[in-house]
Amino acid sequence: MPLYGVPQGIVTPPRPAPAGDDADAEHGIGGRTPGTVILVFVFLLAFVLYYFVNWKLLSFVWRIG
Repeated sequence: MPLYGVPQGIVTPPRPAPAGDDADAEHGIGGRTPGTVILVFVFLLAFVLYYFVNWKLLSFVWRIG
């Protein structure tokens, strides 16, 4: 009996991955992500630098400290 409007994955869920698959075992669940981690830290550094530079410039404008 087809259910119209219901996603296929709910009606017939996918089969689980076989236990012998070692594709993720070598690099963990996320796989290899060194570029992603580097990009995250670059953006984190940029936002931290922007935050402190912004407060330093505002302290000159607002005459704080």
